[in-house]
Amino acid sequence: MKLKKILENCSSKFIRNNDKNINIEGISTNSTEMKNNYIFGAIKGKNFNGENFINSFSKYKDVVIVISKRSNVDKDIKNKFNIIIVSNVRSFISDIAKIVYKNQIDEIIAVTGTNGKTSVADYTRQIWEQNKLKASSIGTLGIIYNDQKINSYLTTPQSIDLQKALSKLSKNGCKKVVVEASSIGIDQNRLFPIKFNKIAFTNFSRDHLDYHESMTKYLNSKLKLFKNHSKEGTIAILNSDDPKTKTFAEICSEKKIKILDYGENASFLRIISIKKKNNKYFVTIKLKDSKYLLKLNFNSSFEIYNLFCAMLLVFGEKLEYDNFGTLDKLVSPKGRLEKIYDKKFKIFIDYAHTPDALKNVLLTLNAIKKNRIISIIGCGGGRDKGKRTLLTREAIKYSDLVILADDNPRNERPEEIRNDMVKGLSKLEKRKINNIGDRKKAIEFGINIIKKNDILLIAGKGHEDYQEIKNKRVFFSDHKIINETLR
Repeated sequence: MKLKKILENCSSKFIRNNDKNINIEGISTNSTEMKNNYIFGAIKGKNFNGENFINSFSKYKDVVIVISKRSNVDKDIKNKFNIIIVSNVRSFISDIAKIVYKNQIDEIIAVTGTNGKTSVADYTRQIWEQNKLKASSIGTLGIIYNDQKINSYLTTPQSIDLQKALSKLSKNGCKKVVVEASSIGIDQNRLFPIKFNKIAFTNFSRDHLDYHESMTKYLNSKLKLFKNHSKEGTIAILNSDDPKTKTFAEICSEKKIKILDYGENASFLRIISIKKKNNKYFVTIKLKDSKYLLKLNFNSSFEIYNLFCAMLLVFGEKLEYDNFGTLDKLVSPKGRLEKIYDKKFKIFIDYAHTPDALKNVLLTLNAIKKNRIISIIGCGGGRDKGKRTLLTREAIKYSDLVILADDNPRNERPEEIRNDMVKGLSKLEKRKINNIGDRKKAIEFGINIIKKNDILLIAGKGHEDYQEIKNKRVFFSDHKIINETLR
């Protein structure tokens, strides 16, 4: 595609240093991916500044460099390359990526919230598939389509990767897509300029304060999904029972976005009661002025909320009682309160890595406990340090024994992360803790001390099959270690 045509269709404002109409063959923000006839977005990130790599592009022909108007690049660079100057490099790159990598997706929807995004996205895709629709989910579990998965190490892919994925899915016949919208992804304009058909909010609690710095900034990033990515006819799906839903509803009112809510305080899909009996949940709901009783075979009450959110994302206002028959055919996403072993004792794996998520999982397990609950927990390095003790306190409160295991230490010393996890705890609280560290040894220890009717929860990693240690991803699977230890 010619550069002139790309810029003519671009909604962002820009300044060019020449009018050369180059044929563009790709876009990148990664210097190692650069080729002839590429556009490079020089983004200043947390660890790297794209401007530092510009001189290395002299060996390529007809490259275009996008820089910020606040850039400090010297005149030589501006004279040597085809330069585009913009106010926000990330937004501009996202804008042109959608033009270069076109798609014909009929419906694209997004879900945000601290917890539950992955489950809602996965259930949404499964429900579409049950209704014979060609659908994909994009998020923490990767890009899933037609029983195939492409790993993605970001909950919300970078804008270029996202637009490439949508274009490829479209060419392969996909018509429906659900995207997990992380707060960081929204803040970094990875979703720009997409306007979604439906947007959902699941819940809000502490996370990512290493990036956002405050709960207010964290909340505002999620609100941007509703402010900046809605259009005429967009429908909002809201969890009526979360305290922050009122704030999202106010944005919807301002933007004239129709709301379909779910929960105990909902107007559209109201939960009247949830009762558990013989490993099944009996849920009484009110939908369109009629009451119905649903029998659901799932592990937790919070999964019911995720399921209802997914149902509304798929069916919207057309949701009928008969549609709930689809739920019997759904499978819980990998690593989400996943039951690994259930004979003399039970072993579960869950992705819970926030205090609120861990609390919800442990409350669910306490409802079925017959003896002890043993929890294996850890915290990632280079992330919100303030939640480390909070996570441990929730584990202590709802477990009989807590084992500390390394998660993704990244560039931090694992022992320092674990020290943060026990800061401020009393001697009595620390008696419940076994500080082991090595994740393999921690899992082996947990299984070796388990007794009849105990429950072992291994939290934090879920579906992940790696550990991040000193900028490297090393293969590690909780599933594999459990199976080997049990044998």
